[in-house]
Amino acid sequence: MKRTHIMIAVFFACILSPNLLFPILKTTADEGTGENRSLAAFPTLSLETIDTFPSGVEDWINDHAAFRNRFLSLNARLNLSLFQFGDSQDVITGKDGWYFYTLGSSVEDFLGTNRFSAGELQMLAHKLQTVHDAWKEKGTEFIFLCAPNKEGVCSEFLPDGFTAPDGPTRRSELLDYLEIHTNVPVVNPYPELKNRRDYQWYFKTDTHWNDAAGFLVSGQIIDAAGGTSTPIEDVTVTYEPRDPGDLANLFHMPESMCDDTKADVSGYRNNVTIHYDSASDDGNIAHISADQAPDPRRITIYRDSFGTALLVGLPKYFAYTDFYHWQAFEPEFLNENKPDVLVYEVVERDLGRMMEDLEKLMPNQ
Repeated sequence: MKRTHIMIAVFFACILSPNLLFPILKTTADEGTGENRSLAAFPTLSLETIDTFPSGVEDWINDHAAFRNRFLSLNARLNLSLFQFGDSQDVITGKDGWYFYTLGSSVEDFLGTNRFSAGELQMLAHKLQTVHDAWKEKGTEFIFLCAPNKEGVCSEFLPDGFTAPDGPTRRSELLDYLEIHTNVPVVNPYPELKNRRDYQWYFKTDTHWNDAAGFLVSGQIIDAAGGTSTPIEDVTVTYEPRDPGDLANLFHMPESMCDDTKADVSGYRNNVTIHYDSASDDGNIAHISADQAPDPRRITIYRDSFGTALLVGLPKYFAYTDFYHWQAFEPEFLNENKPDVLVYEVVERDLGRMMEDLEKLMPNQ
């Protein structure tokens, strides 16, 4: 009987000790999820939620378990060490330490299985042309930029089972259609990013392109706006180690196992000084001015997360640069700071959002 009591006591000690020790041993590594999402809140019990309450409690327990992040990081270390595999249904483990995204339409975009219908292409082209023409009447140059998915540009690092389609993709078909049926200036970085391998353009453990790509694409925007860009060969690009990116965070890759780099661009217009005149705390809205910028115009970027990398090139060329994340944007912003050049940037996997974006970008009469 005494042995049984000891075993029971040890069992409950093992169950309770993590929760008792967690408040004492907790560090910043135990905060949040690192998965680009909010922690599950404890559900409210009511007649309306009684069916979903148990699963809500389970989600809350899973997100708030003691030392959760450390156990998940240990699990990732074991998976990577033993099987070279990132354990997340949202991540494709590629070759040579490269990872790719499965959510949104990334896979369908690569395989070309989600192309627009003929009617959708016509509707998008008409809407884009309408917005372009409306801004032209106000003296603003409107430019469309489609940031290509990592999966297409870096396809050689995808697993062997992924084969590029023989026919067009949603992105390529749309851009070809716009070239034929509109006169909207389009910046298409895909060909140069795909064909040039003298630079690494995307992060290995993140969905996004890096500052080398941001500089290259900034130059393409400057050219499309009638300016004169600086070739990337005329600046210095160095690569330094970085922490795990958003894809690696989805399966809690330990920092010590991250084999990724960030691009640092230097030697570009060092005589130009930029000033952050105002910016939101989350970085979704930024107003930047530049001393001795070669172009006196104001450029505005309506962007998603890919637009952040354009900070490396545009603010040192234009006298005024405004960045608005699409989720923080309000149409009156363009009345308060009327742009000379307006760039609509959207990543390939979010092309299905174009009509919604273009409605917001239509100038007020």
